[in-house]
Amino acid sequence: MKDTGIVNIHGKEYKTVAKRVDEFRKEHHTKMAIITELVSIDEKSVVMKASILNENQIVIATGYAEENRQASQINKTSALENCETSAIGRALANFGLGGGEYASADEVANAIAQQNEAQKSNTTRLDFDAVREMLDAIDDEQSLTDYGNKLKIKNPNMTAKQADAISKMFNKRREELKQQ
Repeated sequence: MKDTGIVNIHGKEYKTVAKRVDEFRKEHHTKMAIITELVSIDEKSVVMKASILNENQIVIATGYAEENRQASQINKTSALENCETSAIGRALANFGLGGGEYASADEVANAIAQQNEAQKSNTTRLDFDAVREMLDAIDDEQSLTDYGNKLKIKNPNMTAKQADAISKMFNKRREELKQQ
């Protein structure tokens, strides 16, 4: 299957930055240039600037991008490269090579990946063994109810599966307390 450089994401067509750079080079390779500049870099983020220069070395379009190193698995090792690609894509869009949408396929895919990573990190990680130990130590209904309420408050992003498992643990302990 041939790579066209066009990606359909949620019903919209996006050109990859690679596709747009290829189009730029075919049309303007001897007359114009794309240059990139590192604006800032530290342990948390990278900021890049890309500029398109005309045949007289005058800047005619620019694009900036910022990447957070913790935003995705890829950015943990390649934030600089992703940032440079995004800055080039934005400069090309400002130049007029946007491909129908201002964001490139790379940027949209990266944004979706970041949203997915954020959703994963917002999911509460529960230590079920610790919950079980705490439940075993509770010896009255009121304390059981109080602990359940505290657990819900401290873990607002609990998944339905986690909530169901916790509920079963509480119901089992409630039954045990009734039999004592």
